[in-house]
Amino acid sequence: MSIDGQPAPLHRNHAFMVLLLGQTASSIGSSMTGLVFPLIGYALTGSTLLAGVAATSVLVGELAGRLVSGALVDRWAKRRVIVLANLTASLAVASLAAAELLGHLVLTHLMIAGLVLGLADSFLAPASSASVRQVVPPEQLPLAYTRLQARDHVASLVGPPLGGALYSIARSVPFVVDTVSYLAYAAGASRLRTDLRSDAPTGNSLLTDARAGVHFVWHHHVVRSVLLWGGLFNFAMAYVFTAVTLRLVRAGVTPAAIGLVDTCAAAAGLLGAVIAPTIVARFRSGLLTIVTGLALALLVAPMGLTINVFVTGALFAAGFLLLPANNSAISAYISNATPQHLQARVNAASGLVALGFAPLAPPVAGVLIIALGDVGSMLAGSVFLFLSLVPLLTDREVVALGRPDTWRAAP
Repeated sequence: MSIDGQPAPLHRNHAFMVLLLGQTASSIGSSMTGLVFPLIGYALTGSTLLAGVAATSVLVGELAGRLVSGALVDRWAKRRVIVLANLTASLAVASLAAAELLGHLVLTHLMIAGLVLGLADSFLAPASSASVRQVVPPEQLPLAYTRLQARDHVASLVGPPLGGALYSIARSVPFVVDTVSYLAYAAGASRLRTDLRSDAPTGNSLLTDARAGVHFVWHHHVVRSVLLWGGLFNFAMAYVFTAVTLRLVRAGVTPAAIGLVDTCAAAAGLLGAVIAPTIVARFRSGLLTIVTGLALALLVAPMGLTINVFVTGALFAAGFLLLPANNSAISAYISNATPQHLQARVNAASGLVALGFAPLAPPVAGVLIIALGDVGSMLAGSVFLFLSLVPLLTDREVVALGRPDTWRAAP
């Protein structure tokens, strides 16, 4: 607290800054690996379908882990969960680096490591999210989430081109750097002085506790509709990014150049994160979400007409400008509406809904590129994004959802 009794500024909140910096390092490494997985999958097999399957393994692991991770994180000390999850992820990535250096990396190893990475993240994300709620006052949550959005876009800005450049040096190098990033987050979290122990009741069975998060998500009308949109939207965007990457690989574009597409999108996202607090404070959150989804749906279709990385990146950039404000508003709303003792479980259940369709996206992209060609595959991505808006447009409460100062906080 500051002297006048008001919450201290976020940059003076030591625990929040440790979480922010640690997640930034880890996110940069993960964004590199996200680019490298389909590239290595394609290099190992020569198949766009199998390359998509390799990228899917991470999503499958995360989706499976979220079935129980929220209930477990709400029972355990969150600092310990963050440290152990990062150490587990670092071992998985280090095994890929070692196998590649020895010339023994195969698709099966890549997929198993992807599953482990996804499982680790299924615990890391709820623990980190619940920790933010514990160390940040409710009135500062929208601002905190805009800072976290800026982190994500910094990672996306730095990670893919760095990953592409390092991949061009040697296929093992991005994995080495990602290993270091996970270890850095673990080291930072281990030094946290803030008490992040759980205050959730532990008398129930694991299944009962896990169901509590799903029950809250499904019976909170606005949260349910927003997350259903999120699930369809994440599928569509995972499809679009995979399709763009595989199209450019087939066209002979270098990995370093492919990383520039993500750089353009991330630069716009970073700019969007800077202006996000103003947008979130001035515009109705429901309308902001609808406009964000509509803009991306309109901008994806033209990507099928070009393999120019700068044109493709510019289209992504235009669509990503509003995304940080939208994500900040939605994340803050869900956190604000969720009781403290349910934070990790609701985060896990939210991820389950939001990621439920995403594992299908990479293999679908691999198939549709072959079946529909460049133009048809990107038109399909645009259609998927339009369809994702249905849960929002058919829910009056979402359409009418106001600015943060009109939200009701959870008891």
